[in-house]
Amino acid sequence: MNRISGKRRFAGRPSFEASEGLALENFRRECSHVFLSREAPLPLWEQLYQHLENLILSGKLAVNSRIPPEPILCDLFRVSKPVVRHAISALAAKGLVLKLPRKGMFVAERPKESGFITSNISLFDDMLARGATIDTRTFDFVTCPADAQEQAGLGLLETDQVIRITRVFRIDGQAITHSVMSFPAAALPGFTRDSFRGTSIQGVIRREYGLNIVRADRWLNAEIPPGLVLDRMGIAEKRSMIFIESTGYAETGERLEYYRAYYDSSVARIRLSVSD
Repeated sequence: MNRISGKRRFAGRPSFEASEGLALENFRRECSHVFLSREAPLPLWEQLYQHLENLILSGKLAVNSRIPPEPILCDLFRVSKPVVRHAISALAAKGLVLKLPRKGMFVAERPKESGFITSNISLFDDMLARGATIDTRTFDFVTCPADAQEQAGLGLLETDQVIRITRVFRIDGQAITHSVMSFPAAALPGFTRDSFRGTSIQGVIRREYGLNIVRADRWLNAEIPPGLVLDRMGIAEKRSMIFIESTGYAETGERLEYYRAYYDSSVARIRLSVSD
């Protein structure tokens, strides 16, 4: 069983201790409980990867803090360079560690993620709860006859009207979705463009109409957005995004929202949690 060791000098190498003493001491302190076992079923590199991943995700190794160079990591954990390299490469592939040439290794900013796909809250509410800065731009707000998809998604007739809203959402300055949200006009009398300016549409509907989406059916597939969508999102190159189609149901069981959106997962990954 391996436990991190005390200090040891590396002749002829730049002194990490001298230039980054506090960073090393903090790293050594946070890793003092780390044990790597050669008898464990997991290989050493995966054990090291899991320990470091937990320290990063818990915030014990702070964003932008420096990670000691490979020789010191080998010495701390009493493992070989291939073990350290494999673990660090896996952390870098997951976006948790940055390796900068001639500068060293650093804890990366945590990748943005969203969880609205598996919940009844909107993307706006989900990202706001995660501390993101949200900006929206509304391109269309119309009351019009339901199109064929809206009729199917909301269970409407050809003569029924919908309120259709087209918005681009940005989080921390990056466009993440181009969304077309449709609601039965009869369910939202008096709903205007000013009703939701700069805020969550679902939140307005809850407050003003007492209606709440309690469940949703959602379908996802990969598509290349049309040029108009890319232009509105400020994206120059054609690339695949996640196309989301969703029908949201109120507590009464009635269909309240039909949602079509292109979601750019390169801005924020979609997180799915599963359990037995």
